[in-house]
Amino acid sequence: MKKSILLFNPRPDPYYKPVDLPIPLICVSRFLDKDGYPINIIAENLYDDPYEEIRESAKNSLVLGISAMTGLQIEGGIKASKIAKEANKNIKIIWGGWHPSVHPEQVLENPYIDIVIKGQGARALYDVVQRIEKGENYEGIPGVLWKENGQTHINPNRELESIDDWPPLPYHLVDIEKCVVVTEFATRTINYVSSYGCPYRCAFCSEVTVNDRRWVGLNPEAVLDDLEKLQNTYHINGVNLYDSLFFVNVKRAKAILKGIIDRGLTIRLGNLDGRAKQLAEADDELWELLRDSKTYSILCGAESGDQESLDVIDKDMDVEDNYKFAEKCRQYGIKVIFSTLVGIPMLNHTHQELTEKTNGQISSTISMLDKFLSYDSRNRGQMFIYMPYPGTPLYDTAVELGFQEPKQLEGWAHMKLYDKQTPWVTPKQARTVSMISSYIFMFLDTDTILWAKGRIENPVKKLLFVWAYQIFARIAKFRWEHKLFGFPLDYQLFLFAKRNNKSI
Repeated sequence: MKKSILLFNPRPDPYYKPVDLPIPLICVSRFLDKDGYPINIIAENLYDDPYEEIRESAKNSLVLGISAMTGLQIEGGIKASKIAKEANKNIKIIWGGWHPSVHPEQVLENPYIDIVIKGQGARALYDVVQRIEKGENYEGIPGVLWKENGQTHINPNRELESIDDWPPLPYHLVDIEKCVVVTEFATRTINYVSSYGCPYRCAFCSEVTVNDRRWVGLNPEAVLDDLEKLQNTYHINGVNLYDSLFFVNVKRAKAILKGIIDRGLTIRLGNLDGRAKQLAEADDELWELLRDSKTYSILCGAESGDQESLDVIDKDMDVEDNYKFAEKCRQYGIKVIFSTLVGIPMLNHTHQELTEKTNGQISSTISMLDKFLSYDSRNRGQMFIYMPYPGTPLYDTAVELGFQEPKQLEGWAHMKLYDKQTPWVTPKQARTVSMISSYIFMFLDTDTILWAKGRIENPVKKLLFVWAYQIFARIAKFRWEHKLFGFPLDYQLFLFAKRNNKSI
């Protein structure tokens, strides 16, 4: 009998308990599941005490695989790795995901980690497990780094391969009922991935490093089969797309949307990732299919209302493209989540000059988001502070300008998108960005009340939430209309409630 495979998805947010599907672990399980390996997927919404489950399961497991993004997931991943090694000194600890893919050698330096998989992980993980069972090393497996007799071994990078002949996503590995969530567009929503990679060159993005600007997508019929199975087998009526960029191949996107209509599927898509310039220039057929398939929302990296910033990050578009795209969405009834970035490093500038430029980026982006709101009150803005990722084009610029790179894996656990990481961003700027993104736009977004109420089961708590929501919504609207971001007493009260939240 094959030894079991243990996989863990650490908590990504310190205040919100994970409620949705641990999609990275489902994705990397395909080949192992097809070959009959017992797989135990651990996440905080699947077990009351995930670390105790790891301690017990590790005793009889061949490997512990951990998927981690930069930030809090690193802290949880290290804790889980230590627990697993204490329970079973022979278990192999394998790390993959975004952070290990951008900083693999430093991750491998951690004493609890034996193997790192960089990039596309499903086939690589399967190949590594096969070698472990045979007692062989990992020579020749693309994208794999490992330690052996005190030496670090590095294989060549793995190129993205076609996923058309891959096994379907093994949703049966988890208790689906614990992973289905209420969203603004559906009462039973789950995560899904239909493609990997991105061909564009955004200078801040780790996609450039991890997938070398390549992209692969599952063929439309296979995607539609998956969606039909989710609807008929698990009674899913909403799907969050976790593709890095859904619209790379517009012909493919049209075929998927048309297939939803032709098959009579009632499942609704949300958060399809798209580029403003590409979609602003797309033909009417695509937009009509988005409308007729009842697609709810698009996630768009608008990045900035400042043209200089767009040019520095190699976005290959103009600010005007964002407005054209937003207008198209208004015409066809599509909500947009606009992601933006401030605090961008630029060479040949002092820290004081960069601080002033950051103020300009915040101001111009606020003006842009304000206009987007006038198009559709459901539109939502997200504002983040630039965070340097190793291997990305802007990283060396940030280091040259004074960014202090953590020298050990543990240091990256405290890097958060709303926090000040670079010397030219001030604490006031960081607080303003966090307030706008996580507080003001939460209450400006008229959809928030829909999904939040839907996730609260206790009727008394639901009533109290609606009462508090209405108060905070009025304050947030007043702040936004008058651009008042100082004296954040209400914001601090919101953060207190968020830290002590047990219902959402």
